[in-house]
Amino acid sequence: MSARRVKNPKELPYIPLGPFQWRIPGLHYRIEQVEFFQGLVLGATALSSIPYLTDYLGIPYELAWSCVIIEVFMYMLHGWLGDPVVPGWITPTLPFTLAFITGFEKGPERIQAMIAVQLLVAFVFIFMGVTKLADRFVRSVPTSIKGGILLAAPITVIQGQLEKGSQLLTAPVATLAGTLLLAFLSFSPFCEKKRGKIKLLDIMAKYGNLFPYLVAMLLGVLLGELAKPTLELGSIIRIPDFGNIFRTVSVFSVGFPPLSMFIQAMPLALICYVLAFGDFVTSETLVKEAQESRDDEYIDFNSSRSNLISGLRNLILALFAPFPPLAGPLWVGVTVSVAVRYKEGKKAMKSLIGGMSSFRMATFLSVILVPVVSFMKPIMGVGSAITLLFQAYVCARIGMEYCKSNTDRSIAGIMAAVLAFKGSGWALLAGFALNFLLSNMEFQKKKLGVPTTAELEVIEKSKEEEIKALAAKKCIEN
Repeated sequence: MSARRVKNPKELPYIPLGPFQWRIPGLHYRIEQVEFFQGLVLGATALSSIPYLTDYLGIPYELAWSCVIIEVFMYMLHGWLGDPVVPGWITPTLPFTLAFITGFEKGPERIQAMIAVQLLVAFVFIFMGVTKLADRFVRSVPTSIKGGILLAAPITVIQGQLEKGSQLLTAPVATLAGTLLLAFLSFSPFCEKKRGKIKLLDIMAKYGNLFPYLVAMLLGVLLGELAKPTLELGSIIRIPDFGNIFRTVSVFSVGFPPLSMFIQAMPLALICYVLAFGDFVTSETLVKEAQESRDDEYIDFNSSRSNLISGLRNLILALFAPFPPLAGPLWVGVTVSVAVRYKEGKKAMKSLIGGMSSFRMATFLSVILVPVVSFMKPIMGVGSAITLLFQAYVCARIGMEYCKSNTDRSIAGIMAAVLAFKGSGWALLAGFALNFLLSNMEFQKKKLGVPTTAELEVIEKSKEEEIKALAAKKCIEN
């Protein structure tokens, strides 16, 4: 096999591999130094997933660390196989996945339940990638149901964080400080306006989760909520304990999940895909915007390819190292950060996929470095709580945006409660039943002459533009 260009003379060379474009770092694209450094620093945030493995799956810390190393290694498949994104978790589904698996006894049975969920998610990703039916499938789901799914996350998360022994109750200052700082850096209009003037604020916002984690650690240590960080310098590189993984958490050890588990997990797997689909849309938008800013490189984003790679990651993890946050197609914050720097020109970044891939290669290096991991160990539990609480806020925000009418909002509220307290199967049943009975399905709206979701979006957009115009006029007058 030889590297070649096929679609466009400005496209990076690659080795054709079925639906994939295999590129070798250093040969087909250069390692971008800025993104590589960011990956070394931010890679440690992936360690916040360790408590999900220790607390919920009941596996020892050292073994959980090995599983996370495998999960982070899987990130690199996207850049290597031609997907120009920084992949991540399917974070919005994490509260639902944790709620589902806690319905099973901790130990082999719970690990089997996690395997069942992740295998089904892998199957849905791969099926959608092969058939290219993703867009049609997601469009068939009413917006009220999408909103209800997202609005259930805050209920589930807050419920869990108010239970005895939770991080919010054992380390309240550290957890709340980290969560509030992350929300401020991500969504505050003040932060957005002042980033250009205040350099420190700009740096903190660029590094996403890192500064909220460090502030949480500092406050937690000072107030005695967290243990002091230590540096282990005896060994430098951590090699995953593949033998123990195979004997303890793999499907070959705990056994293949029974059919009943797959049936119970099916609604959750569909919910996971509905939420993950938004990442494919976001990825395509970000890549298009980056492409429009430069004419020296052709970037080929293919949602089917991205589906297949995400499915492959979930399949491998399900069989060998089941992972509660699941393998998602996009880490939005970092993908945006890399895309913004790419727009600065060829001198800043030669190729987009080089920047994305460099970040994830450094992330992998970060989680196998023993001194880095040992230093971050005290914050891991609080880091996982910060991730969940922040995701609850994000889900509530997006869930509200999905609901375009009072009927949507009513159905979403009921569905959110059912999902939080009765599970995904009952929630989907309630959501579709209410939409049908209240004539809120798109085909029913068209027959009755009621404004459809698309028409309501147009009306909403025009109202937003009018408000912006009025605000701009007032600013000029003042």
